[in-house]
Amino acid sequence: MKKRIIPSILLKSGSTNACLSHQFSPWRTIGTLAQQLKLHVSRGCDELLVINPYHASVASSPLTSRLVKLITKNTDIPVGYCGGIISTQIAVQSINECFDKVFVTRAFLDDDNSLPAMVSVLGTQSVGVCLPYACDRSTGERFVWDFRRQSFLRTHPLEFYIRKASCEGAGEILLYSVERDGSMKGFDEDILPVLERLRVSRPLLLGGGAGKPKDFVSVLKSDYVQGVVAASIFSLTEETPRTLRDYCLNAGIPMRRA
Repeated sequence: MKKRIIPSILLKSGSTNACLSHQFSPWRTIGTLAQQLKLHVSRGCDELLVINPYHASVASSPLTSRLVKLITKNTDIPVGYCGGIISTQIAVQSINECFDKVFVTRAFLDDDNSLPAMVSVLGTQSVGVCLPYACDRSTGERFVWDFRRQSFLRTHPLEFYIRKASCEGAGEILLYSVERDGSMKGFDEDILPVLERLRVSRPLLLGGGAGKPKDFVSVLKSDYVQGVVAASIFSLTEETPRTLRDYCLNAGIPMRRA
């Protein structure tokens, strides 16, 4: 399977402004959503992910007419969405309006029937699961991070939720390191042995920490990582999806081309 590099755009709460974050706390506005969409497309991006974690606590649909218009007007590539997908109805609306894939977190964690219901309507190819996680330094174990409570979900380790998402039909699973988000210090390479041990059948994506080209090679060389999600590297360095893809190809990693 050819590997993927997926730029992400983080939306500032209640707006269509894009921002960078550190541990998912917004700290720097980098322009409008329209500007970021056009920029990534022009730089050879073949897939995008729009993230709006600040909508996750709102019961209404995250889709606004302005958001839909911006996506449809400024992109001709697949765009995924993560944030506020808390029901099958909202998931279906998101796919019908403008997005090619939705990622769920809250609904997956709160309701055992939610993910299977979405998959039964939309198919596995349109529904993924995003698992934000952090490492408990006292034990070295990884747990899903609950933004609502600002604490670990200690009922089960991260591995349990990865297996659960795979068994319930998630098309792919995004593992996002909260600690590394915005740090540009590299992906969580220590999770690779965990993924090798799990050997789940669904594609796994890693997010959080990308800062230089070799960070991508370090994780994409694993047979158990199908893609990576990154943001800061595209705003704070001269790297583009195209240059990073070429770097990985030169390192012997088969990459999906734009």
